[in-house]
Amino acid sequence: MLTFMNDAAALLHQARTDAHISIRGLASLANVSASTISRIESGQMDPTIGMLSRLLDSAGLEMQLTARILSTPRLASLADAWHPSRHGDSIDWTRLRAFLDYLNQHPEVTRPALRHKPRASGSELLDNLLAGIAETQCEDLGLEPPDWTAHVARMREPWLTPGTPRIQQQARATTPPAIAVRGLTLARTSLWRERATVSN
Repeated sequence: MLTFMNDAAALLHQARTDAHISIRGLASLANVSASTISRIESGQMDPTIGMLSRLLDSAGLEMQLTARILSTPRLASLADAWHPSRHGDSIDWTRLRAFLDYLNQHPEVTRPALRHKPRASGSELLDNLLAGIAETQCEDLGLEPPDWTAHVARMREPWLTPGTPRIQQQARATTPPAIAVRGLTLARTSLWRERATVSN
């Protein structure tokens, strides 16, 4: 079963080698260019479902797709958790907190929940928040952060949490390092609550 499109490269390569077919041979059977197959197998190109099905069929395999409702929330689904306002980007903090509350209750689903890169949201602030959340969550659990976070450009201008000078000073002192390095000043408690509080 193909679970993620990133598996397409490995799946196609395995199917082709198991069938003892060269790249050129498969290209001829599937009526596509050899360079297309090379790019798919090297991970430089994500094939469409139709293209992958045709290539696998030419290698002697039948592709079957299944759909199911995902029970695990995904960070990628939060790319719309904002809207523009007169005072700048307005973040839906409730949705971000709810997502982190869930992960704190179910740390075993952290990897799949953070695996996929959120689409560019149109908000530099939200894009950095989502990357910083993923990095901080992984750091808390001793996990490697997902690769996609390294490709999110940091804030061009620093962002400071709204509030009084005292609130901002407290935020500076408690901003998680992975969020601070992105140019954001945000108290950890703005997003993460104590596990005991969440689970009671």
